Amino acid sequence: MQYSKKYLKINGFTLIESMLGIMIIGLMSGSIMVGITTFEKKIFEIRLKEQAFEELRNYTNFLGSRIAVGETLEPPPSSGTSVVIYQREVDDTHKDIYSATMNYLRPGRYYPDIDGDGIEDECPSCYGETYHLYTWIAWPNESDIKRTLEFDTYQIKLNN
Repeated sequence: MQYSKKYLKINGFTLIESMLGIMIIGLMSGSIMVGITTFEKKIFEIRLKEQAFEELRNYTNFLGSRIAVGETLEPPPSSGTSVVIYQREVDDTHKDIYSATMNYLRPGRYYPDIDGDGIEDECPSCYGETYHLYTWIAWPNESDIKRTLEFDTYQIKLNN
């Protein structure tokens, strides 16, 4: 008995084709999961940096306002000022996850070069004194490498 070719056609996939399809789907889903995880880590690092920036900006503004009103700043603490930049709420309590250390260099009087000769000049006719203020914040990341942000600013203390 002879069969025609149209009746011998087998529908479906072979074992090798099925395994190859499963492997390709597995690799694609794995790469998508790795991409999502990497994206979430980067977003978290950006949020930490943004919070650290806000804390440092507030700290620098606070120190600058103290200089502007004529207060003398005490020497900076050797270990810095600790501030929480990320906390998680667990069972109605806040758990500190990441904390940062802020500090500053004691501001020194800054004399600008008024006449352009390359030498800093005192200005008796100026309306105030200029102070150089340098602040920074450092926080660890997951690999214990310190990340830092620095502000190098000048603050004017107006004369009465």
